Amino acid sequence: MFFSAGRNVLTNTKYVTSLVDGSRGCNSFDAGILWKASGTDAADMYNNPRIGLGFSYTNLGALDCVEGSSIGDSFALYGTFVRDILTLGPVRTGYDLQFGGALMTKPYHKTDNPLNVLYGGPFTFHIKAGIYVVGDITPRWSLGAEVAFKHNSACRLIIPNRGVNAVCYSFTSTYSFGNKTLKPGLQIKENSPLNRKLRFGLFASGGIHKCMAEWEADQLLPPQERPDYYTPWFKGSVGAEVIWRYCRRTSSGLQLELHYLGNMEALRRSDAAMYGAKAKEAGYSPLSPGIGFIQDVYFGSWALGGGFGVYLYRQVGIHENRGPFYQKVHLRYYPPFLPSCFAGIALRAHKFNRADYLEFTLGAVL
Repeated sequence: MFFSAGRNVLTNTKYVTSLVDGSRGCNSFDAGILWKASGTDAADMYNNPRIGLGFSYTNLGALDCVEGSSIGDSFALYGTFVRDILTLGPVRTGYDLQFGGALMTKPYHKTDNPLNVLYGGPFTFHIKAGIYVVGDITPRWSLGAEVAFKHNSACRLIIPNRGVNAVCYSFTSTYSFGNKTLKPGLQIKENSPLNRKLRFGLFASGGIHKCMAEWEADQLLPPQERPDYYTPWFKGSVGAEVIWRYCRRTSSGLQLELHYLGNMEALRRSDAAMYGAKAKEAGYSPLSPGIGFIQDVYFGSWALGGGFGVYLYRQVGIHENRGPFYQKVHLRYYPPFLPSCFAGIALRAHKFNRADYLEFTLGAVL
């Protein structure tokens, strides 16, 4: 079981400055339970990491906001992966990864909470990554400290969606009830396509996002005339990849993708409203080919990875144009009972700080 208490400092200054009138720091409290993974090659390869569930409360509502606006509090439920990297006697250091969902209590509203453009609805994704140092005080108790980066956003499933970014400093305490371990069931076999040194794959991805250009254009209207609902638009891609798994833990590869964006007419209308005659000179095409580099880390049937790419051709008007480069973070699952297939989820972004959309992936290893 673990507990932590700490201080969060909001970092996306551009959008926080107009909302928070004073300190950008607030408090957070976490509690959860961990199990030690053991008895598998993957667990041994990562020195028996701890896997668990946690709950987090962040009192963002305590921030002194401009009159008439509020960020509200955050309640998150997440899964966590904790791994020690270095042990020196009773002192251990390592990293902690968290992913889950969060309930936000004061979302944006066009008249009641107009300055909170950090999140447009009550539900967001909770993502956190940190490094820690802990010391074993007794065989069961340990105390430590952690520094981490935390992000909450709806991945443009709801707009506005600037996101809540924070650097977190916390003190942690862990109590062990005994040598409780977690042994996963069915495992990847040695002759699985996933274990090949060189493999090829095909995949298709799809998801929805809401168009920030539409919302930005509507800010030119009086608040009472702005719509309460924005159409979700389809985005997707098909592609091929070649992966070189040069060791059991990790692999590198290249992807060739053809991206599709379904809201060209919405972009035309929004650009015309914001940029006038200049929008007539802009190009608009729903298809954008791209090539990218990916890096994966494996834990049994799971692969956590990310990468970056460049669009070979992209015409999306003025407001939606974020340059030729894109980034992705993904999580994939290769089922042991169907080793030539995989399913996954990925976040596509631009400029490392602007979510594009959340995509769901199905693919096959050739």
